[in-house]
Amino acid sequence: MDLDKMMDEVGHFGKFQALCYFILSFSIFYSAVAGLSYAFTTANVNYRCHIPECDADGALYQPEWLRGAVPYLDGKPSSCERYLARNTSSASGSPTNNNTFCSPDIFVNTTTVKCQDWVFDTEEWTIANEWKFTSCFEKQWRLTIVGTVNNIGQFVGFPVAGYFSDRVGRKTTLLVSIVVTCLLGVLRSLAWCYEAFLFFEFVVAAFSGGIYNSGFVLGLELVGPRSRVIGGSIISCFYSAGMVLLSAVAMWSKNWRILQAIYAPGLICIMYYWILPESVRWLQSKGRTAEVKAIMLKAAKINGKTLSDHEFSKFELSPISEKTEEEQPVQKRSHSEAFKKVFKSKILLFRLVNCAFSWITNSFVYIGLSLSAVSFGSNKYLNFMYVAAVEIPAYAVTPIFSDKFGRRLSLCVSFLIAGVCCVAFAFVPEDYETAKLIVFLAGKFAITVAFTVIFVFTAELFPTELRHSMLGTCSMLGRIGSIIAPQTPLLAEIYKSLPFFLFGGMSVASGLLVLLIPETLNQKLPDTVEEAENLGRRQRT
Repeated sequence: MDLDKMMDEVGHFGKFQALCYFILSFSIFYSAVAGLSYAFTTANVNYRCHIPECDADGALYQPEWLRGAVPYLDGKPSSCERYLARNTSSASGSPTNNNTFCSPDIFVNTTTVKCQDWVFDTEEWTIANEWKFTSCFEKQWRLTIVGTVNNIGQFVGFPVAGYFSDRVGRKTTLLVSIVVTCLLGVLRSLAWCYEAFLFFEFVVAAFSGGIYNSGFVLGLELVGPRSRVIGGSIISCFYSAGMVLLSAVAMWSKNWRILQAIYAPGLICIMYYWILPESVRWLQSKGRTAEVKAIMLKAAKINGKTLSDHEFSKFELSPISEKTEEEQPVQKRSHSEAFKKVFKSKILLFRLVNCAFSWITNSFVYIGLSLSAVSFGSNKYLNFMYVAAVEIPAYAVTPIFSDKFGRRLSLCVSFLIAGVCCVAFAFVPEDYETAKLIVFLAGKFAITVAFTVIFVFTAELFPTELRHSMLGTCSMLGRIGSIIAPQTPLLAEIYKSLPFFLFGGMSVASGLLVLLIPETLNQKLPDTVEEAENLGRRQRT
């Protein structure tokens, strides 16, 4: 028997696997924390002009006299302008500089001047008030670039983690990734300047790339074939739970330096070395069959299965042989020739471009909506928490929708719903916070469904010899969307609803383009380029 049959024999998802997933959940939490904590560390805070005629040390954000010194817009003091101060010798009052009283007579409330310095609302402390980044002197990009740096770090970290995962093992890569990520996360709280903060943002994101991927692969390789879908959904739910945890800690701390303490408990994952098993499939590929036997016997015992040495001997656990030097060039040539066929085939080339655009849209809208959750409504922490929590039911219903209605229709409808919700959100009045939140959550739910479906759909559209390569290519190109998504707040400076029009437009366009791709539900996976080309034709006959 092979390893898949052995998994069924010892329990494809029994107590042993459930325990392993419970242990893995702690590290997956930190993948979400490292990937999206910049939403809170870089969040805009309220600020207004410093009034040298009135403000003393420890100036308050909104003292009682402020309306006489600063124009108000929508109930908030202007961030970039203040009223011109008269020559104090001709004014009826004199500057007090005591934060408690300032006569409005010393200001000309018909003339404004630009701020030279600012007073920040200290209820929250982000890098915006740490280093005085405001939109007045066009420094807003210093906040948005942090998210881009984070995603570039993940872009670099994913392939590096994959390389080491295949060579030193899933558990080792996961262990090193989580411990180093948490150490660097704690050290980031000591960032002494903006440039140092950016450096830590990059390296934390780069190492965190090994957490999710290694944990995901390790989890799937510890369960039987029948449980891989549910296993993947469970791990995705752990990621969403990590986002909820992040928002809860951010709401409690409201200080970006204190928020970094969330990484400290992650160092407990050093215990993974003793309590978490290595992937049995990776061990088998390396010929370490004795360790495979030990893990399988332990799994059988915990799952309440009896597996004697005689029964164990029925399994064929020979290591996956390495290709000989003579075979490697043949495979390389075969792979190269097949790859060229994709670009020679108009059908597959269009399919690749179409899938890549869908991936870019998915990443762009998913990250964009996650970040936008902190920029509307009265409580950005609860909004972010809701946006994270709504992903969990989305992961749960996706297998049902995609298996009942097909991959293409599920992806198309979810894109269209996400697009309509994004556009509709822009037209809901600001006073209707509950309505805006419902529309926003519906959009996030839909784009999460799309994100889940597209993984399976892309893999089923390309031939076996290129399936992994095409999936990797689309996934890599999709990172373009997550890299540029953090820059969308700059568009909001031009027109507040512009980011949501962009989210909506790309989602609708992707949803319609998906209809040009053939359905793959209940279709045999194509093994060759020719079979992949005939997917659509097969349906029309």
